[in-house]
Amino acid sequence: MLKKLLATTAIVLGASAPAFAGSLAEPVVEPMPVIDIVAPTTDWTGWYAGVQGGAMVFPGVIPGGGVHVGYLNDMGDFVVGGELSYNFGWPVFHRLGADLILGYDAGDVMPHVTVGGAFTFPVGLGASAGAGLSVMASDNIMLTGRYRFTWYGFPTHEVGVGVSYRF
Repeated sequence: MLKKLLATTAIVLGASAPAFAGSLAEPVVEPMPVIDIVAPTTDWTGWYAGVQGGAMVFPGVIPGGGVHVGYLNDMGDFVVGGELSYNFGWPVFHRLGADLILGYDAGDVMPHVTVGGAFTFPVGLGASAGAGLSVMASDNIMLTGRYRFTWYGFPTHEVGVGVSYRF
């Protein structure tokens, strides 16, 4: 019985003894590294020119393509600009367009609306409005998809995609 008492006392005293491995000084705590996450900034400001293709419903479907040139001004959350375009439709259809663009700067993506006018041979003058989405594929390449409604005294609908080089 004495052996059990001594063994139990030794265990209790050994477990309650102070730890001598270390020092009385407070431990040095390294601060966590701070990582600054900076949102990517895309500047839509500048000139661009490119090609587009698509189709117009007039009164049947007319496939075509063309060229465009424009300028955008990034004003923070909003982008404003203008674009001139020429489209050729098969078999013989010519459209000259001038559009004002108002977009929202969402980084590399810019949803936008357009309003403008068009002269179409052989129809005449018309007013147009549309909506689209532009994406920065790189610093110099912009991809755009757009729908445009034009009123010439009767409605026409255009759907197109384009690729532009930014200067």
